[in-house]
Amino acid sequence: MKEKKSRGCLVFFIVVAIVVVLGIRNGWFATIGDAIEDASSKPATSSPRPTGTACPSRIADALPSGDGAALVEAFRTENKQITLCRTKAGKLYYYGEFSDQREPGIAMKAKKTSDGYEATNSPYRYVIRGDTVSVYKSGTRIGREELSREPSPS
Repeated sequence: MKEKKSRGCLVFFIVVAIVVVLGIRNGWFATIGDAIEDASSKPATSSPRPTGTACPSRIADALPSGDGAALVEAFRTENKQITLCRTKAGKLYYYGEFSDQREPGIAMKAKKTSDGYEATNSPYRYVIRGDTVSVYKSGTRIGREELSREPSPS
């Protein structure tokens, strides 16, 4: 009887070890860490205000219910453009694209944070803080670029 119990414990610990290894390889723990970090961060005291300028029509057309969306902020890196627009329904979107528009851009839901913006297109996460945008893949930072503000993308 004692041998069966110890064998059961050994199997249990092997299964736990496999789950931990798979979790580390697939970034499960980074996702949990991000959720804990998000929960502990202070909510933004105010939501980003539209600039009064319309979101560029080619970008608004890429947003769900984007007709009539307002430009919130726009940024540029060396070769990329980031545009934040808010729909009439109040949803904030991050639209990222190459500055030369060689490929279609991508729109994703965004949120205002206490010190910038954040958008997720799993497994990627884009974080704007101050004058930088950082790109994370499965919780690991894979890029960081300097930003300059732009009045409105073309």
